[in-house]
Amino acid sequence: DYEYRLAGVLVHAGVAQGGHYYSFIKDRTSAKWYRFDDEDVTPFDQSSIEQECFGGKVKKETKFPNGHTHTVESEQFANALMLFYEKVKPVKFDSSVEEKEEPAAASDAPMDEEPKPNSDSKLDLSNGYDVFLPEVRKSNSTHSWQSFLLTDEFQTFVKEILDLCTGRKKSREDDSMDITPTSSPSPVIPGTDIDSWRLGVIRMALSFVFDILFHLSLKKSALDDWSKTLMQIFSSSSEITAMFVSDLAKRTRQVYENWVRAYTMECPEEGSRRTALQIFACAISSLLSRPAEQTMLQNWTQNWSSQVAERERLMLNKRQHVGAMPTKLEAPASRQLEDMANIGVTATSIGIILSFLTELIEVSPRYTQANIELCFFIRELATSKATADGKLLRDAMIEAQFVARLTCLAIRERSHDLLKHVFPGSSASMEIIEAISRNETHSSNILQVGLNNSGVNGGGNNHASSLMLLEAIACLLGMPWVKQEPIFYETGEVNRGRAIRALTPAAIDALTEVFEESKPPSSNGMSMRDIHHYLQRCGQHVPPQRIDQIFARHSVEEPDGSRLLNLKGFLAYYRDAVHNNEYQVQQELHHFGFRPNLTRRNYDARWYPSDESNGQKRAYSLRESIAVDVAINHSNLSRVHFFTEIGLQALFFLNFASSNCKCVSEYLLALSGYGKDTRRVMSESLEYLHNHIGNWVGGTAEGYPLIIMIFSILTAIPDDRQLERINMLMINDDREERRSGLMLMGDRIIRDYPNNYQARAHAERYLECIQMIQKQRAISNWMSRNRSYCAWMEPETHPETAHPLQSRSDHSGRRGGGHQNMPVHLQNHDPNAVDESDIDDEDSRSDDEDSIREIIVQGCGVPEINGIYRRAGAFDGVPKYTQSVRYNGKDEEFSLFRCRLTDNTRRWYISIVPMSSHPGTTKDIDFYAAVPSPNDHFNLPPRKNWMCIPNSGGVMPAPEVLPRSIYDEGDENQGPNNIVVDQDQTGYL
Repeated sequence: DYEYRLAGVLVHAGVAQGGHYYSFIKDRTSAKWYRFDDEDVTPFDQSSIEQECFGGKVKKETKFPNGHTHTVESEQFANALMLFYEKVKPVKFDSSVEEKEEPAAASDAPMDEEPKPNSDSKLDLSNGYDVFLPEVRKSNSTHSWQSFLLTDEFQTFVKEILDLCTGRKKSREDDSMDITPTSSPSPVIPGTDIDSWRLGVIRMALSFVFDILFHLSLKKSALDDWSKTLMQIFSSSSEITAMFVSDLAKRTRQVYENWVRAYTMECPEEGSRRTALQIFACAISSLLSRPAEQTMLQNWTQNWSSQVAERERLMLNKRQHVGAMPTKLEAPASRQLEDMANIGVTATSIGIILSFLTELIEVSPRYTQANIELCFFIRELATSKATADGKLLRDAMIEAQFVARLTCLAIRERSHDLLKHVFPGSSASMEIIEAISRNETHSSNILQVGLNNSGVNGGGNNHASSLMLLEAIACLLGMPWVKQEPIFYETGEVNRGRAIRALTPAAIDALTEVFEESKPPSSNGMSMRDIHHYLQRCGQHVPPQRIDQIFARHSVEEPDGSRLLNLKGFLAYYRDAVHNNEYQVQQELHHFGFRPNLTRRNYDARWYPSDESNGQKRAYSLRESIAVDVAINHSNLSRVHFFTEIGLQALFFLNFASSNCKCVSEYLLALSGYGKDTRRVMSESLEYLHNHIGNWVGGTAEGYPLIIMIFSILTAIPDDRQLERINMLMINDDREERRSGLMLMGDRIIRDYPNNYQARAHAERYLECIQMIQKQRAISNWMSRNRSYCAWMEPETHPETAHPLQSRSDHSGRRGGGHQNMPVHLQNHDPNAVDESDIDDEDSRSDDEDSIREIIVQGCGVPEINGIYRRAGAFDGVPKYTQSVRYNGKDEEFSLFRCRLTDNTRRWYISIVPMSSHPGTTKDIDFYAAVPSPNDHFNLPPRKNWMCIPNSGGVMPAPEVLPRSIYDEGDENQGPNNIVVDQDQTGYL
């Protein structure tokens, strides 16, 4: 009945891994064939279709004049991928023709010949369009209606219907909106005063939004408009909110209409996902304003608490097998709280949704790409309200073990054994995850964490997922300030192919506050000297040329002819900085006391009184400030439970957190340690330190920053257990388990291996660790009160060995022990000679070094050492500084210099060097010494971490050493309001 004639061929030229597509198409009007190859359209001879489209082997013959023929066989890579036929239907048939023997079918005719109809049959042919016309019309009509549903006009119509049904917009008096039949059933939600037909219309509109509209690609403006409309409805009508959250809870038992699952794991549009989840969080938060829902959620929380407590008791007793933690209430008496049929009566819709979220966390390792949206939803729920209602919701999520589950999700199989047993889903191993993951989930995108890596294997998307998970945990614990606030936005303009960025209003306010505190009180801006000081406070060591560039580009001329960097120029400098290094700007704000959300820590968390008599203040170190901030806000934070504490204090989790966001990791550690027993994490950290001490050179090895962070934060927490933690860190005696304190380990190494070079290097590593944590006031005060434990750091205690601080490489006559402990290549060195390489010419210095003419020493336990040290030549290739004072009834000259030790490392000293003697001999009287860290300027003394040498005259506290450049004029150390400005710590305001 039908004929099909070839009308087109889609060709693929290439191999399975790649190639090129083009087409041969017959023009229906002219019956000519054309080749369509990208933008090229050329005529095509249909007789060549077989040669062009059939692939296989092709033989090509070449005939030469001498009669020889050369044949080459090659592979034809062009193959027909898809054939298009035109359907032709005969309308009338001639019976006589059917009886006759028909010739070969048209399909068997050569490709270059068009089949000719039998002239005798005179058949009318149809192209078949009339057969499909009704179906096409129906399809077009359906498409038109569906397109109309997505138009702005229809969306406006739905919004107006919602406004009328929710009472946000009143109809005219002559328009009757009461269409409720007399036999209308009662409202679905108990206690609801809204007519059932209105609820039906509202449900229809919400179904349109979440089942259809938000699954499409929408502009941000449209999403924002819908978000604003729905949030206003939920905030103003508790009845509608109850209806919506009830439907949201009931849908969690479905598969294809489960909105929570759809927008945390399945919706392909990121903007729609975030907007929908924010709307859900707003509705849930608004529902908490109803006393009935509060009561039911409190009961749900108490039942979860009892369920977890029973599981905890059984696991600690170890008397019977305990299975995994459930994802919903299991006790018969508590199941009514999650009964779908009694939502709003005895069951809490919020509790049902939270139980479903715990289920999603347990299965989320199978859907690694969706983890970021799940954590986003949890974070939005945790920060939806700052009132008591919000705390009620956070407490419910804490009792359902959200935090413990998320810590397992972060580090998977590296979780604590107890947590792996309780939460087997979220802590599933990598092998299990790869075996059960969806095909589209590539294993390289799964979070992978270890103590020696960043915690994430992959690119920026995985870092974003990890950061979102950490923010969700912190917000659940009551610290919404860790939620990262953007400091810039893109204006939409482009310059040289790069998007133009501008500072957000919150960033401008924060930087304005920093500017006002950094400039002189009586000035309208910052001079070059002030800029130099400011950059130093931010931890930047920049040469004078860079300061000149900043000043030339952003400063303005004052009426008196001077030039200053005013607020406008200061903000312009940072506007340029966010284009190059956004992270650096965030860190500088963090150093000035701003949290990730750009709120600022309390004044008492940034300053402490240094002298009660005159009211002077000093700045806390950054980690001290974070620990004090947690202590100040502790009454408003969530309680850390048993499983949560184990998860937060796991060494692998802390490494994961620190690798993705140091600030959040420090806050989490401070909270988990406040008032808690931290012996487990301290012991594990000490053990890791002792096992890897030989690999940590100069504080640059993997794991070193994490261990120092743990020690610093835990010893800085101002609670009743602070002294207990410091004692464990310093003098814990657990030699068998390699968990001894830092002081005891250093002393044992010095005593047990007096002449072992490697042991002395290990002792020096312990000394560096102590120096790093000594910046905490509590550690410094402890060392002042317990000098007997510091004896191993004093060379006179062990005269037979070369001490790490005083074994000078080329002056064996020092108290450090003589040349017998020196390297072989120095043993023939003249003991009283001075290495010419230690004495440098005045001209051998960097540009930055040129600007440092003076050094300020302050805060020292020996008052005579405090003061201004002026440059006086050079030693060991760097400047040497001296100060002449009256000390012990005599005129003495204190020297600040650097010298080289036997292991070719360098140390800085503050000493009395006898007249007519070079520094670095046994004749020196040493008071303080410091090990330069990688972050310190190579040619300048360290600002912090100076060690006291008591037996030579040093007294705690150790000094603070501040460089003073040629830009300085006058005394810059006394700031406003009797605040002592520490140029290393001012960034920690």
